Amino acid sequence: MNISDLRSSRNEDNFRYFNQWVIDFFTREALRDTDRIETYRVDDLFGSAMRQEVSYWNPNRSKHAEVYWLENFVFRPEVSMVNRICNAMTVKFVGRPTTTLLACDTWDYAQVIDFEHYKIDPKYRAEINNNVDENRFDIKVWGTTQLHTSLQTSARNYCREVDNSQETFKLSHMIRWISHLDDKGMSDVVMNQNNRLRDVGNWLGEIRGIGPYYSYHPPCNFSRDDDLPNIDEDDDYCLVGPGAQRGLEYIFPDVKFKNNDIMEEYILAIRDHQYDFFEFKNDEFDFYKLNLERGGRLTTFGVEITLCQFDVFMNIRDNEEAQRKRILPLTFDSYFDYADELREKINPANLEGFF
Repeated sequence: MNISDLRSSRNEDNFRYFNQWVIDFFTREALRDTDRIETYRVDDLFGSAMRQEVSYWNPNRSKHAEVYWLENFVFRPEVSMVNRICNAMTVKFVGRPTTTLLACDTWDYAQVIDFEHYKIDPKYRAEINNNVDENRFDIKVWGTTQLHTSLQTSARNYCREVDNSQETFKLSHMIRWISHLDDKGMSDVVMNQNNRLRDVGNWLGEIRGIGPYYSYHPPCNFSRDDDLPNIDEDDDYCLVGPGAQRGLEYIFPDVKFKNNDIMEEYILAIRDHQYDFFEFKNDEFDFYKLNLERGGRLTTFGVEITLCQFDVFMNIRDNEEAQRKRILPLTFDSYFDYADELREKINPANLEGFF
């Protein structure tokens, strides 16, 4: 699809609103990164939903807390590939890297869940399961968008079948289910150098309960591991989630996005023609490029998440309560604070130190 096709199929009024939102959002985040956020002024078009405190997932993956955690604590040479893959799947479900602190009863983010040990050592398995279920230090776990009922249901049903029980969902079910997915061949599929993002995503998508989000986003995280060069979030492949679909439908209201192939075609076309598609003025292009990796361009994943976050904005634009719920940490700075707080809880000061 060429740029003329993109332009001719879009609604110009809707596009101009979306286009200005993208420019405003990217400008806001570029100013934040360069310690100039105080110079940002909310455009009257967008109101309080775009004030600096309200968070949106950035198309630049390096700005995600979970990616920082993966790159610095999980995707290390001393961590086995199985443990890298399974921990990356885990954090993408719960949405917070505090999972490690909770499961391993530690303040050290490098102490990841050892899924290989988990599979063979009943004592270690029981410790991990009890830690995540009891949560004795009340660690924040859930994110705002990663709590998927279908995943919970699949994990719960798997454990019900194994245990012959009718137990309600517990977080340990998710750990057990991810271990089960690995037994089914998940790590082998990811590590196979002949497999690309499409192969991994399609393999996950065949498992009951796993939809477009969980088939696509965790494998995109794998692309941050230097030892998985076969996986790239910029491949010509995208599983388009419902939020991104609504974003496409807003910009292209006359297009019938009846299947993923059509949505993927538009995602890839926007990616390929992004500098022409977005209409920049003055220094807007500089802010756009400053906010992004890959030479200042959106990847395939970046286009999908941009459309998704625009839909998030549209949903909270006139809802102050929903906006307040989006005031949450997305970068890793606050997670160091969580670790420090947990260190104090696990190792309370000796009373003698006060005398």
